[in-house]
Amino acid sequence: MYGERSGKPVPVPDSLSAEFWRRHPDGKLHVQRCCHCRAWQHPPAPLCQRCLATDLAFEAVSGRGRIYSYTQTVTGARHPAFAKVTPYLVGLVELVEQDELFLYTNFPGATIEDLRVGKAVEVVFEKGPDDLAMPQFRLVAEDPS
Repeated sequence: MYGERSGKPVPVPDSLSAEFWRRHPDGKLHVQRCCHCRAWQHPPAPLCQRCLATDLAFEAVSGRGRIYSYTQTVTGARHPAFAKVTPYLVGLVELVEQDELFLYTNFPGATIEDLRVGKAVEVVFEKGPDDLAMPQFRLVAEDPS
């Protein structure tokens, strides 16, 4: 849980990022996409990082990805709420929708031994205050096919 009861800091959405942080009734992750060249981008920006168009919208993505990088924070957490829960895992996930479409995350329920670069993950949301949702990623079983 994020917010006052947990002591964990919450994002302060601005006009560019509010749609990303908002809880969506469809339960899906929404990422900014260029309406001109159809490239995805994160974090949200005022113009497309690929073609420089300014016509951007948020669209639902599958929420599936692969671990690109990870580490375990054992000491040195910069916020007291996170210092209380060390060690914890953080990493970078590449979404399946596009190469180099990355999201920083943590991996609830996983141990450092569970994680490997390339492992499949899917988004889960931790409820935040008001209408905020904190996207995180959990490991999923590999498709045996």
